[in-house]
Amino acid sequence: MRWRPPAGMGARATHLVLVGTAYPMKVSHALLETSLHEPTKALTMINVFSRSTLAAPPSALGPGTWVYGASMALGRRVLASNTTANVFHRGFKACDSYAGGEAAMAQVLCPVLFVLGDQDQMTSPKAAQTLVQAAKSAGVRTETVRIAVGHHQMTEAPEETLSALRQFLGKP
Repeated sequence: MRWRPPAGMGARATHLVLVGTAYPMKVSHALLETSLHEPTKALTMINVFSRSTLAAPPSALGPGTWVYGASMALGRRVLASNTTANVFHRGFKACDSYAGGEAAMAQVLCPVLFVLGDQDQMTSPKAAQTLVQAAKSAGVRTETVRIAVGHHQMTEAPEETLSALRQFLGKP
């Protein structure tokens, strides 16, 4: 699996938004092994490590919303969706093996927004700095928005994430 930068799209790509990203995106050996041999256990691990809290206050996302439980259910569904390949492990392996992030970012011709979670233990804001600097070196407008959540910015802070997207996409 290889990420294709919008640079290959020429003028068709007007904006690039990277949410919860890092480069290199090294995955711990323990998580790689667990995702291979005990994928359900690995699913639990990432759902704990990728959240700023396991029990958000009811007013955060609306009464009855349980982002941890919803993510666990989605993960189990993904695992069950393909019985011939462990897509969970395959995804982590692709992240861990990916090389070329700086070169890909150097080809980007459009503005770039990084939306990062301050409490992200999966892809820490510090781990995104290589890409942030590569985007700046490419001479494109580069913005970073940090949100006080974990790796699941879109479910932990949907309004803040949407606001960042709207503000960024509203600029040429």
